[in-house]
Amino acid sequence: MKSLKVLPALLFCAFPLFAEQYQRFEENGKIGLKDQQGAIILPASFDALGWSDGNFSVIGQITGFRHQSRWGLVNLKKEFITKPEFESLTYQGGDRVIVSKSVSPFSIKFGCIDLQGKLVVPFSYDEIKLHGLRVVAMVKNGLRYEYGLIDLTNKSILPIRYKRIAPIGSLRYAVQDFTNKYALCSEDGKWITEFSIDSISKFSFDLAITHQEWRRGLIDRNGETKAQAVYREIKITSPGHVSVRKADKWKILGADYQELQSVEADELIFDESSLAHLIIDGKTGLIDENLQARWAADYDYIGPIENNMAIVRKNGKWGLLRIDQTVVLSLDFDSICVSKNFIRIKTQLAGISSWELYDTFGIRKTITKYEFIDAYNGKFFPAKNRGYWGALDRYGKEIMACVYDSILSVKNGLVAVRFRGDYGIVTMEDQWRLTPQQYPVEPLNDERYIERKNSLMSLKDFDGNVIYFTDNPVQILADRLVEHLPNGIEKEINFLGQLMTPLTLYPHSTTAPPNEQIFKESEGLLGIKRDGKFGFVDRRGRLRIANRYDGIGEFHAGLAPIKLLGRWGFINAADQIMIQPTFDTIENFYHGVAKVSRNGKSGLIGQEGKELLELEYDSIIRLPNQLFLLTLNGLKGLADANGRILIEPRFEYLTEAANGHLIVRQNNLYGILTHDGMSILPLQYNKLIYIQQKNIFLAQLKTEWESLEIN
Repeated sequence: MKSLKVLPALLFCAFPLFAEQYQRFEENGKIGLKDQQGAIILPASFDALGWSDGNFSVIGQITGFRHQSRWGLVNLKKEFITKPEFESLTYQGGDRVIVSKSVSPFSIKFGCIDLQGKLVVPFSYDEIKLHGLRVVAMVKNGLRYEYGLIDLTNKSILPIRYKRIAPIGSLRYAVQDFTNKYALCSEDGKWITEFSIDSISKFSFDLAITHQEWRRGLIDRNGETKAQAVYREIKITSPGHVSVRKADKWKILGADYQELQSVEADELIFDESSLAHLIIDGKTGLIDENLQARWAADYDYIGPIENNMAIVRKNGKWGLLRIDQTVVLSLDFDSICVSKNFIRIKTQLAGISSWELYDTFGIRKTITKYEFIDAYNGKFFPAKNRGYWGALDRYGKEIMACVYDSILSVKNGLVAVRFRGDYGIVTMEDQWRLTPQQYPVEPLNDERYIERKNSLMSLKDFDGNVIYFTDNPVQILADRLVEHLPNGIEKEINFLGQLMTPLTLYPHSTTAPPNEQIFKESEGLLGIKRDGKFGFVDRRGRLRIANRYDGIGEFHAGLAPIKLLGRWGFINAADQIMIQPTFDTIENFYHGVAKVSRNGKSGLIGQEGKELLELEYDSIIRLPNQLFLLTLNGLKGLADANGRILIEPRFEYLTEAANGHLIVRQNNLYGILTHDGMSILPLQYNKLIYIQQKNIFLAQLKTEWESLEIN
């Protein structure tokens, strides 16, 4: 402190300056202050200048300084106003500075001093914030934070017993009690409203928006209701004038399209249960088939209902509730994963995650907490602890110790693992069936396994004998291996290493001739590629259609696509061209109709090659009921298999509702048509969704903004 005591004497030689802007500078690790001309006002003698929150300002020729981890006030006349005795020093406006001080080895309290260093609010509070001539003060009472309102001399305006106090405009405060209701209060502590408001906005043009659940209303500064809380949204646009919008309405329409029920919501989501998720103002609830509330819309998330239970999230925490809202797992967890009768839960403390296993009765099955528990794989839960993997059975018992680098695959009661960088196979009883080795392995059954050494795959027994090997791609099935040869032929090998299906196309060889490729059989013929050209052979390998085409497809209804000189057409099994190759793309005939395209436009043809639908559409999609969805200039229409236009392409959206009718959209409004284009439900809804399992429609009617004049 000696250096601080002599500081005023050392500073008397400084020039008295009255500049409005100042700049901090550093010298030998210390901070000083210069004016905008560069003249030193305060020498570099401080650990910091400004305020403890990192901001810097000079207020009435006064600023803060730090010395030996403590803060005080100094003026630009080189005089210390206070000693450096505060833990923090922040300025929020006016002539008051918020300070904190250690009042015991375990407690720091906040108060206020004026710019002369006088203590005006004692060190009695755990937090204070200045708002004009008032101070919102907080005291921690056990685990609860309680707020009150005082003036700048520590006179009580509101007692310290409220959950929250916030300024929402000149001379007005929103006060929340511990029932989570708000009231409006003046800066003199006069109650303007009762505690009946769920939340309240700041005042704008002397109006504040109030919330009653998701409904919004308006009050003025005197607490008088200017608009009842019946609106979904409110915008205050100018003095005395606001815009309002009521909630969107969702209707349930029966099979005859008559309204059964309606409800207000942002979204309405039906699943396979008898309940629907209702979402409004970002909150989710449940309603029944009669649109009666089952769960209030106060959850952040409600998952799909399975086994009469649903995962829920509220205030950032997860839980599991039954449909009657009885608790299976309380909302205390950071993550919950439910699969059938198993529940994996995660809690997080100080950045460390721990996982446990529960059943659907809410009973914990595991004794140990794990770093991670993965989903049940049909045999066990992979579990990780201390950086290594093991396994838990469905009862939470650790059946494989957590000692493995990773668990790779499970088959027939055997588990491929990686252990200390090598690969092995263990039993479900955690005994080695194949001790660790250098190359990856995969169990097949109790007698055989696969070993992969670079591109070489070997089928081995557990004595280490090689049964079969290949460097071709191999697909592993339940009872055999399928080897894909370079010429397109597939070989099926059983786990004894024996060829299961003889290759009969070429009886004197197990491979096709060089440069040949065999394709899938259709209508007794197989496509073949030889010497770069395509043709067809029969099942005995006899050439039936010479390989003279540039491309081929499969036979359907006696015709197969062929490509010749860059264009596609159709031939019959006698190699006669039935439809000339004039198309860019073609599809197989189905029910006597094929889709074709030329120059980027699509149409339909019959088996005789007759054009059923002109090649003028951007796209054509075959529907399951033998109708065709047409797209022309981005708009949708419908045609039948004879090329008859049922609905001209004039809709932005068109889909079948699975009840024999069509849902269409035009100008962003939805309605219902028959397949002949007759209107059943006018184009009036903003959304229209068919719920097939209930044979109902969900129809949304969005509300428009209205002007509301306020006197």
